[in-house]
Amino acid sequence: MSRLLASLALVVATAFPASAQNCRIDVRSGKCIFVPTGQQTPPDFAVGDAFPIYDHSMILDLERYGLPPVDGAWRYYRSGPDIYKVDANTYRVLDILRYAGR
Repeated sequence: MSRLLASLALVVATAFPASAQNCRIDVRSGKCIFVPTGQQTPPDFAVGDAFPIYDHSMILDLERYGLPPVDGAWRYYRSGPDIYKVDANTYRVLDILRYAGR
């Protein structure tokens, strides 16, 4: 009985995609790889932090990263495996997108 429950749990766990926060994109395959919470690295910046825009690359190819178009006074920047939504006037972090890139 316990073997059946373990098998069922495994099937259910693999049937649903990993949450966006636990997902890293494999460079070779482009597929999501589940990263356990204990192995995740914290983002370099938090929401509200000043973002050093001159030290990081602004993302221009939104399709490559699957990002929606910019519709306001903010821009996308990348730092390490993360993408940051940064205010264009104050350079403050508005949102953090966990992404490992291709």
